[in-house]
Amino acid sequence: AARTSARRLRSLSVATLARWPFDGFCVGGSLGRDRSELAALLRYVMPLLPRERPNHLLGIGDVESIQVGVRLGVDTFDSCWPTRLGRHGTALTRHGSLKVGQARYRDDYGPLDASCDGFVSSNHSRAYLHHLWRAKEPAVHGLLTLHNIKFMADLMADMRAKIWRDEL
Repeated sequence: AARTSARRLRSLSVATLARWPFDGFCVGGSLGRDRSELAALLRYVMPLLPRERPNHLLGIGDVESIQVGVRLGVDTFDSCWPTRLGRHGTALTRHGSLKVGQARYRDDYGPLDASCDGFVSSNHSRAYLHHLWRAKEPAVHGLLTLHNIKFMADLMADMRAKIWRDEL
């Protein structure tokens, strides 16, 4: 019953707002308890939104949810997730997340992410970032945040290229 009511309210909201000359639309509010509920919500609401205007998903920024959202027609996203991860010692890589404080990186002199051409991966090893984290050096927060923003920018560039090639 609650799900039906929420869907009815979202339908009413889209029908009402689509009549106004807004530049674009946002999907926000309660987006579900997990990724499967988020995906179900997007499968329902995205076809209702005007396709000729940009559609934005509020507060969602993890890789899996972005991939689902783009496939369902979301154009833009915003989230503190990548920067929060960086401040808490986690780097996003094409091979999954990497927690620089783990002991296994103490003597790992390879780049943070070998497939990344960004400043951090090009200039700082995992061992160095591990050292900064263990020494509680504040610079590590900025470096990991910078890397994660680069990772997300590259992810979105890859997705845009796939859209242009009709692969997504």
